[in-house]
Amino acid sequence: MESDILKFICANQGAVDTDYLVSNLGCSVSDIICNQEKFASCLPFGQPKVVVRTSLRLCRAKACEGSCGGLHLCKSFLFSGFCQFSQSRKGCYFSHELSSDYNERILKEHGLNILSRTELCTLLLQSDDRLLPPICHDYNHGYGMFGYCPDGYGCKRLHVCERYLNRDCRCSRSHDFNAPQPSRVLQGVPQDLISSLKSIYANMQALKYHDQGNRRNKGSRPLRSSRLSCYYI
Repeated sequence: MESDILKFICANQGAVDTDYLVSNLGCSVSDIICNQEKFASCLPFGQPKVVVRTSLRLCRAKACEGSCGGLHLCKSFLFSGFCQFSQSRKGCYFSHELSSDYNERILKEHGLNILSRTELCTLLLQSDDRLLPPICHDYNHGYGMFGYCPDGYGCKRLHVCERYLNRDCRCSRSHDFNAPQPSRVLQGVPQDLISSLKSIYANMQALKYHDQGNRRNKGSRPLRSSRLSCYYI
């Protein structure tokens, strides 16, 4: 059941309303989603959601013998199922075989072997903040075209409104991942993935706040025994 829930949420942009899960998958779901290694119960703007996560990471070593415990897969291949460098003269240093013996073993250890490439991509992107450029905090403060960002158009972070990630916003900041500055920073990310970035970054933000809240609350109060307590961390 846990694997089915994980796959279902990954196929639905990485997050699902908690009430929907409970009403459609039965009461036992409350026990399953309390596994905080894979599920985080978040409250973005008062709407309880279950966001999926994983501790699995892509291995970044070009010649790893397999002791890293990470997934041996090209990032470009993860994004789109294709790598332009694999067709070049120099080739690509990284694996393009998601179903290799090593990767199958690693995925099975993490309970992710039932996920498709696109589902796995969603999960890894919102779990590992190294795979995508961060949103510029300075841009989101101050006035003018670039807010307080000293790098302006040349900034390596995304100039996208943070508030836009979770709600409608009509401020003067950019609400478009296809705008010139974000497009430059996201060069190499396929267009079909860019269309999903709003939900991915929103989920990343929700996980960040969830973990910050856990660190603040750790040791400050006993855990409640209610079966629903895991929903409102």
